[in-house]
Amino acid sequence: MKPEQQVIFRRRLMEFIEASGACAVGVCNEESLRGGPPSTDLTRELATAKSAIVFAFPQDHELIEAYMGKIDHDKYQAHYIQVNNIVLGVASETAFQLRGAGFDAVPVHAGNTASGGDTRDLGPQNEAQREAAKRYPATDLDKMVGTIPMLSQRFLAAACGVGFFGRSGNILTADEGATVVLGAVVTSAEFEPTPPLPEEDNYCDECNWCEAVCPTKFMSTKENEQVQLGERTHKYSKRMNPLRCGTHMGGVSGLAYNGRFSSWGPTQKKLPENDDELFIKVMELTEDLEKRPEVPGGFVFPAQDSGRMHIMCSACNLVCHPEREVRGRRVKMWTQGGVVVQHEDGHLEAMPRQDAESFVASMPTERRVLYTEVNTS
Repeated sequence: MKPEQQVIFRRRLMEFIEASGACAVGVCNEESLRGGPPSTDLTRELATAKSAIVFAFPQDHELIEAYMGKIDHDKYQAHYIQVNNIVLGVASETAFQLRGAGFDAVPVHAGNTASGGDTRDLGPQNEAQREAAKRYPATDLDKMVGTIPMLSQRFLAAACGVGFFGRSGNILTADEGATVVLGAVVTSAEFEPTPPLPEEDNYCDECNWCEAVCPTKFMSTKENEQVQLGERTHKYSKRMNPLRCGTHMGGVSGLAYNGRFSSWGPTQKKLPENDDELFIKVMELTEDLEKRPEVPGGFVFPAQDSGRMHIMCSACNLVCHPEREVRGRRVKMWTQGGVVVQHEDGHLEAMPRQDAESFVASMPTERRVLYTEVNTS
C-alpha cells in the first residue's frame, strides 16, 4: 500500500472505531514510545510491529453510580463484561481489516499478564528490553503476583493522546474520565502517530479522592512513578504492594483499612498493615473465598475449571470524572455506602457498618468464620 493510501486507510480505521462507540482513538509507534519500560515495545506482541491503534470505550455512568453507591453490583459487573467484549470485538475487526489490506495485525488482550492468564514469557526479550528493564526494574513481588503486562495499554494510550495519567495511575480521557475500557491493535503498518494530549489539558488536580476511596492504601501519598514516553514524561502515584489491590479487586478482601466502609468483597477480616504478614493472611482469605457461596455473574475463563472472577472494587478508577462535583459525589457514595455482606444464596448487600457486623455475628459459626475473625478456642 502506497504511503498516501496508508494515510487514508489509517483515517478510515479510526473513523470505524469511533463509529463503533469509542470516545477516543489514537496511534503510537516506536518513536512515540521511546524511553518506556519493556511493556511499551510493540514487537513483544508482534515481531513485525511498526505502530498500534489505541482506543477507549466509555462505560454507563448511571450503572457506575449505582455500583459506587453500593446499590447494585450485578448490573454494573455485567455491563463491564459486555463493554470488554465489545472492545475486544472492535479490536479483532480492526486487525481483520488490516490483515485484509496486507498488513500483520493482532489485537492486544487486556489480560496479557500472568495473573490474567497469559502464559508467554513476560520478561525482557532482547537487549533493548533488558536495558529498559534496568531503567524500570520490576520488583520480585510484581513478578510473583503477575502484574507485569506483555504490552501496557495504559502506556500506549498516554503516548498517543487517548488520555493522560491521573494520580491513580489510570488513564483519564478528556470527556469520560477514567471510566473507560481500553483496547489496542498492533500492526506492521507504518501509521503516523497522534500526539499526546497537551499537559495543560490534564484536569487531574491531585484531589487525592482516588486515594480516599481506596480501601487498602495501594497508592503512595508521597512518592510518584515517572515514565518517559517519547518526548513526554508522565507521572502518577507510586504503587504499593499489589496484593493489597488484587485482593480487594477479586473480593478476597472487603473491609477498608479504617473499618468504616468496604469494597464489594463481603469479608470483615482486615488485611494486616505489615507487608511481611500479608501473604499468609491472603492465603487464609483465599481459602475463605473458595468456601463462600458463588456470587452471581462474573467472568468465565473456559481454560480454567474453577470459579468465576468478579469485579469487587475499581473505586480509584470509577471515581475519576472530568467534573470535580461528580468526583466528590462518588467519594461520598463509596465511603458512606456501608459495608457489604453476603447472603446464603450468594448475592451481595450493603448495610450500615453496625448492621453488617450484626448480620455476620448472627451466622452459624461454620459460616461466620468465612467472614470475620472468630475465637474458636
